[in-house]
Amino acid sequence: MKKDIPVLAKYLLVVATTFALVYVIAQNDAAAQAARPANATAAATPAAATNAARYVSAGPFSIETSEATWRDEARKRDIPVRLYAPVADDKKVAGKSSSSSNSSNSNSFPVILFSHGLGGNRMGGKLWAEHWASYGYVVVAMQHAGSDEALWKDRPPREIIPSMKAGMTLSNLGLRVNDVRFVIDEIIRRTAARETAFVNADPKRLGMSGHSFGAQTTLAVSGQKAGSIGGQAGLDTRIVSAIAFSPNARNKINVAKQFGDIRIPFFSITGTKDGSILDDSTRYEDRMMPYENMPAGGKYLAVFDGGDHMVFGGHELGGRRPATARDAVIQADVKAASVAFWDATLKNDDAAKKWLEGGGAKSMLASADVFSFK
Repeated sequence: MKKDIPVLAKYLLVVATTFALVYVIAQNDAAAQAARPANATAAATPAAATNAARYVSAGPFSIETSEATWRDEARKRDIPVRLYAPVADDKKVAGKSSSSSNSSNSNSFPVILFSHGLGGNRMGGKLWAEHWASYGYVVVAMQHAGSDEALWKDRPPREIIPSMKAGMTLSNLGLRVNDVRFVIDEIIRRTAARETAFVNADPKRLGMSGHSFGAQTTLAVSGQKAGSIGGQAGLDTRIVSAIAFSPNARNKINVAKQFGDIRIPFFSITGTKDGSILDDSTRYEDRMMPYENMPAGGKYLAVFDGGDHMVFGGHELGGRRPATARDAVIQADVKAASVAFWDATLKNDDAAKKWLEGGGAKSMLASADVFSFK
């Protein structure tokens, strides 16, 4: 059932300054700062870890993709979605499930939502979604009207940046939060109706993820508070765990209060060149602050040396900038670490948790990368 959020408008007004929204077309590749989180440990020289090859390689499931537009009649709003569904009867799966023997509901698939950055579309996160689905996850990538590709598509170059800045509105943030709620409602309804993409879905094991503006959306629905308002206006308690690609804490006031009640397992991913976008003065250190101010228990942080904002979007770089060999390495490491996180938190996979916390993830990374957990 859809839930009203009586204090959402007030919440959005106060937290607006915390959101460094992203222009996914333009990238400021300023030189990185040298700082590291105080409680992080530098990664070891890359070495083969027990499960690294399995997590980096595609999983055992074939994938079926489809697109649809879901109508929220209550808000008179369309939400385009792209669905990535593992094929349950694939013969390659026998004996190769990524979940351990002690994981629950081994015959059903957890569900993960993905929210794109400012100016994006439902193809956002494609690289991550395909990888996750191959490991037995139903992935639903949303498109948020008002903060999607319509801000720049078919516009003269001189109009793009002003248009993108104009998309940085409180109403768009509110629309995104309510899009997430509606999509979760729809997933539950469609699973009960045994629609093809959801016939084996388990929406009780639900993950949330997003890049940049989508990461801020993820923080909001995971329990971020406004510094001066009590309660968690955007919180959706149906979400079990979350990943934020390029999160942010632009407003440095009361950061402990803002992030201190995010209790679910949460993985923050950023890089040393993941800084200012559209002259918003964001430093990559700001993107570590949500993790640093969350309570201990299932919290993870990965900082990739040389990783910029665009590499974490999970989409092909296309003409935005030339792809590099380092991009491919970062994206492979993100695929591995993220699927291990989902396995640990949504499939109760002890082996995946041990790989994350026992040195497997750290050993996979480059020597200048950072992997931290608490």
